[in-house]
Amino acid sequence: MDVRLTGRLKAAGAHTSRERIMIRNLSGHGARIISVRDWHENDHVNLSESIGDYHLDAEVVYCERLPDSRFAVGLKFELATPSYSGPGSRRK
Repeated sequence: MDVRLTGRLKAAGAHTSRERIMIRNLSGHGARIISVRDWHENDHVNLSESIGDYHLDAEVVYCERLPDSRFAVGLKFELATPSYSGPGSRRK
């Protein structure tokens, strides 16, 4: 989905402030964002909304320099599938 949203991005585990970014393309598997920082492939990051507590862990899959000295960054969401093996669960 082509969108133009603002969000915040920081390196996973970092205690520094989050960078304000633009989200340009969003899907259930990842996003393309515009950043002022040069990220590296395989960096683990945390993407969050500008207001609120919703956030996603993601991995950088590419980072391309744009003509205006910003960077287009491809993120792949790290979606964990919860597993439950308690009472009532079935295994196939």
